[in-house]
Amino acid sequence: MRFSADCVPCLLSRIIYQSDLVDPEKRELAVREALGIIAEGYPRGENSAKLASKVHRRAYEVVGSVDPYLDLKVRSNEAAVKVLPEARAFIDSSSDRLEAACLVAIAGNVMDFGIKVGMDAPEEFGREFKGILDKGLQVNDVGRLRHLLKGSKQVHYLLDNCGEVVLDRFLVEEIRAMGVKVVGVVKGEPILTDVTAADLVSTGMDKAFDSWTTTGTFAVGLDMDKVPSLRRELEGSDMIISKGMANFEYLSDERLPKVAYLLRTKCRPVAGAIGAKKDQNVVRVIERKC
Repeated sequence: MRFSADCVPCLLSRIIYQSDLVDPEKRELAVREALGIIAEGYPRGENSAKLASKVHRRAYEVVGSVDPYLDLKVRSNEAAVKVLPEARAFIDSSSDRLEAACLVAIAGNVMDFGIKVGMDAPEEFGREFKGILDKGLQVNDVGRLRHLLKGSKQVHYLLDNCGEVVLDRFLVEEIRAMGVKVVGVVKGEPILTDVTAADLVSTGMDKAFDSWTTTGTFAVGLDMDKVPSLRRELEGSDMIISKGMANFEYLSDERLPKVAYLLRTKCRPVAGAIGAKKDQNVVRVIERKC
């Protein structure tokens, strides 16, 4: 997905937000540096997630922190743990466990901070959780997802945010119950509130997967150009489960054979690119011939 005019205020809002988390006196410099990088990459139509990664890398250097969102990540996981009984009951009472598990996994995707469509604090999640489930899926390719999973031996599960990862447990369980091995993929370095190896272990989610690996890189989403070994794994995978908008932003420019995108459309560009409307719960399966 290409970086667009809509991406500019969203990205700058995050830079201001994370600067204030660490050192508010550095926000002006962080914004100036961000504007310079945006001005350089925007006319070339660079991938939105790739350009955002460059901006965040420089912003982290300016504020002098390797993990500005650490406290928010911990609190997000705690907020998600509190709704686990409600999530389990929702799935157990559903006539379609796979669809219900997908919806629960997507619900966690709303825990986003520093943007207008995010929330102010993780503690707000509990109040919003049931409302998200009640809305159901507005884009629903679960039938196709189920069909492809039945023909799979192993899938890769690209994790997204902390908090969200706690609720991914149920979907991973449903996939493994179908006899499919699930390989979790986390970020190699802290970036926004995304799940790293340390975050995976701290939530106990490292034990939920048959195995797991790391991108080994600093990137918003998954920069395939920087992970040649993982690229080969993904290209040979029976299927990829991709969580969140940033992974979609990167992978939508790739020609991977079978990808199921699970996300909440929190912005207009992503919504348009995936064939949905803003603020919708989406399970979109995209298949391509390689």
